[in-house]
Amino acid sequence: MPFVPHEKKPLIARILEWLNDSEEWPVWVQFFLLPRPLGRENFFAVRVVLLFAMAFFTLQAFAGGYESWIAQFLHNLNLPVHETGHIVFRIFGSEVITSLGGSLFQIIMPLVFCFALWIKPRDLFGASIALWWAFENLIDVAPYIEDALPMKLMLISGGTGAEAPYGFHDWNFILSETGLLLKCDSIASTVYTVGYVGMALCVLWGAWSLIYYFVFQRQNKGLLD
Repeated sequence: MPFVPHEKKPLIARILEWLNDSEEWPVWVQFFLLPRPLGRENFFAVRVVLLFAMAFFTLQAFAGGYESWIAQFLHNLNLPVHETGHIVFRIFGSEVITSLGGSLFQIIMPLVFCFALWIKPRDLFGASIALWWAFENLIDVAPYIEDALPMKLMLISGGTGAEAPYGFHDWNFILSETGLLLKCDSIASTVYTVGYVGMALCVLWGAWSLIYYFVFQRQNKGLLD
């Protein structure tokens, strides 16, 4: 509902009216914040549980960083994706791109799921989980970037990067070849920051989609009764 200046209504009432009339939203707001209708078949209660799990995992990552149990658990799931990325990006014929491909694929794969859920089916909650996974992968990659100079982390070979041949430690090789090795700490800090902020925003995005389902769509269309 458009704002009418002469109407003496509290600000919160005007905001609720605006939220309740999504057709009045700007197109870009609809793109990011207007989900499709949700019915019984979409398991609203399950989504609420998943939202709390996503929020809990985010807090665990904030508190423990890469060493948190959730980061370590997801690292084992992300590792096959990482190794697949090396194979996929090998087609470009560049050793640097091949090395970078593992970390890139960790980000690209969740983004594919995110856009697949977001663009056409408008499942914003599902998209928020997929995007959260992409940002979590930044937390998974950041320690590897930070280790590019000291090379103390254990690699899948069973030894540290310092013990392996040149090129085996992806980020030591990438940053050495691009002349950025001495900036590994600042690059890692930036990646950490983007990852943490992104994870938190994804929790808020997912929460918004469920609040919108429950408060506005249920009220207007009788859903979730």
